[in-house]
Amino acid sequence: MYISERQLRHLFVENIGYPPVKIARYHKVLFAKKLLLYSSLSLNEVIEASGFGSSRQFNTSFKTVFGITPTVMRKNGVSCLKTLRNPVLLLPYEGSFDFEQMIDFMKLRQLKGIEVITDKTYSRTFRLGDESGYFTIRNNKKASALELEVSSTGICAYMDIYQRVKKMFDLTRDFDTINTLFMEDAFLSKGMIAGHVPRLPVAFNTFEFLIRAILGQQISVKAATTFAGRIVEAGRIKTPKGYPEGLTHFFPRIEEFRNLSLDQVGLTKTRKETIWAVVDALEQNVFSLESHQSLENFHRTFSSVKGIGDWTVHYVAMRGLGLVDSFPAMDLGILLAMQEGDTKPKKKELLKRAEMWRPYRAYAALCLWQKLKFESN
Repeated sequence: MYISERQLRHLFVENIGYPPVKIARYHKVLFAKKLLLYSSLSLNEVIEASGFGSSRQFNTSFKTVFGITPTVMRKNGVSCLKTLRNPVLLLPYEGSFDFEQMIDFMKLRQLKGIEVITDKTYSRTFRLGDESGYFTIRNNKKASALELEVSSTGICAYMDIYQRVKKMFDLTRDFDTINTLFMEDAFLSKGMIAGHVPRLPVAFNTFEFLIRAILGQQISVKAATTFAGRIVEAGRIKTPKGYPEGLTHFFPRIEEFRNLSLDQVGLTKTRKETIWAVVDALEQNVFSLESHQSLENFHRTFSSVKGIGDWTVHYVAMRGLGLVDSFPAMDLGILLAMQEGDTKPKKKELLKRAEMWRPYRAYAALCLWQKLKFESN
């Protein structure tokens, strides 16, 4: 946030009434409650998974927030417990949520071996730190929440997965301001459903998405997805036995990517050179995939890498990092959606028009893509 720790603490206390450490502890308690009610993990496992250092600290914090002990909470909610060992966590959402629309968007980009997407579920493999596994997401309309079922070699990854999935399905955004702004726009309103903009699908694995975005430069979504699947196969990082059908691989980490041979993937020489240039730059900290940076900083650093143009910068910022004011202006779909008659808008004209969509231009791009889809059908 480009401020000092002291200033941040002061702002927290002034505006919220509590220092950051208490807010963080509060969210850990909320996460622990979900594990108590929706998993069969032991109390000690819940303490570890939710990030508390001791049972004493956990019990004190829990009782402060809820007024009862964790044991009483679990006893009172015993009817909610699942017989499955894997916890099923609820991620609540507010307002309209078109789960099917998001699933359709993801299904076109499904990465073979890593993801399995049906009409009602999204599943994928993961590796976070020393832990690995897979998870499945379903929509529980009655509860106005997504159900997240996790199978992992350890429990410390649960909170990280939980937070990533919330971002992945854009569950924390307040859409009232965006909906009101875009409903008044002649182009964007045609890409809204029942007065609601599409949610921004952010990648679970940012490095994985970075590679996929480079593969997608100036080719179709289908072709880019095919190339990405070949990279997964070339990585040969297979899942253990017992994983659901179709979840056969893990995506290579950046240090494992060095061992890959891209010769059998079918890429052009220029595309391969771009990938290796990006991997080199990432390892040398030329740019960062940290989501807590400004769009301007990411654009300046990432675009300095040879082979990276404006479209790739904004697309990675948008769907890889979740920077909501990113806008791939020269995307063909956006140009077609903004076309009047037989004339596509020029970049300068489009960017000038997009100024009125700040600071939510990523949602404007989603509306334009959806507008084009509606018109094509």
